Amino acid sequence: MCGIAGSININIDSKDIFTSLIHRGPDAQSEYIDNAIRLYHLRLSIVDVEGGIQPMQLNNRYYVVFNGEIYNYKELNRRHSLTVKTNSDTETFLLLYTKLGISFLDELEGMFAFCIYDQVEKKFILGRDRAGKKPLYYYQHKNKFFFSSELNCIKNNISLDPNESVIGQYLRLGSCYREGTPYKHVKELLGGSYCMVNCVDASIVKLDKWWDIHKYYSMPKLSHSEASDHIESELKLAVQRRMLSSDLEVGSFLSGGIDSGLVTAMASSHSSNLKTFTVSFDGAYDEAPLARQVSNKYDTEHHEINISFDNLKNDVVSIITNYGEPFFD
Repeated sequence: MCGIAGSININIDSKDIFTSLIHRGPDAQSEYIDNAIRLYHLRLSIVDVEGGIQPMQLNNRYYVVFNGEIYNYKELNRRHSLTVKTNSDTETFLLLYTKLGISFLDELEGMFAFCIYDQVEKKFILGRDRAGKKPLYYYQHKNKFFFSSELNCIKNNISLDPNESVIGQYLRLGSCYREGTPYKHVKELLGGSYCMVNCVDASIVKLDKWWDIHKYYSMPKLSHSEASDHIESELKLAVQRRMLSSDLEVGSFLSGGIDSGLVTAMASSHSSNLKTFTVSFDGAYDEAPLARQVSNKYDTEHHEINISFDNLKNDVVSIITNYGEPFFD
């Protein structure tokens, strides 16, 4: 994971941003400043360790901070004849936006949260992947705007008041409903959504969805055998892309269940020495024996990590605090 943040008309010391998000990006911390505009990126290097430095710019007009991975970026380079100078999926991401506009999101297979700054049109474009795997929150009040990968970063750098209405929702539902957060003027950008922010007048924020799962329910129904074949081919392709897109070694989290067993079986065909990892809990249902069976079948380099609840009372405050908002589970 990486950490991203940025602001309009808010002067925050970069050291405070980096301190809040350093755990997300220990490999490099960088910033871009254009008068009242600021972009921050904290990097955990996964793809193109040398060439993927951010904020990345194109033609001295477009600037991007990006958190995530685009698993089909090499395919996109070929499909759209993109001229790339690096092996970074972030460069592909930015080039594709300049070529296709906001519809470029439909082409992406991956997990991501991002902000593109268009210096000519003076606007931010923030977006999030289909499922919302990568987090993105934003503060907007009057002519001020601030976004970050984590609520704690916003809370640590801006004076916020509690949102009692959303806290009430949490107490009734066990979660903060949709875009609501425990703080006034702070929202979560929903998965499959994007927003455009006017950098001259940051009170103008336009939200829209670029992906919606509901349309898939109206697609023609497949037979059982067709559905089975389709799921298998899609799963194989998804695993292959994830195994081959990273410059670093990719392992498999193995619980011993059907899902992780299928992923491990398919991943092992792309690696001669696949590493698998299982978390085992003292005094609770332990999946480690089942995970070992899968590991033995596919000859993986298996690692078991044992977690004890003995010191939970000493750690519970720091664990909950890391979420940045109440967590019901």
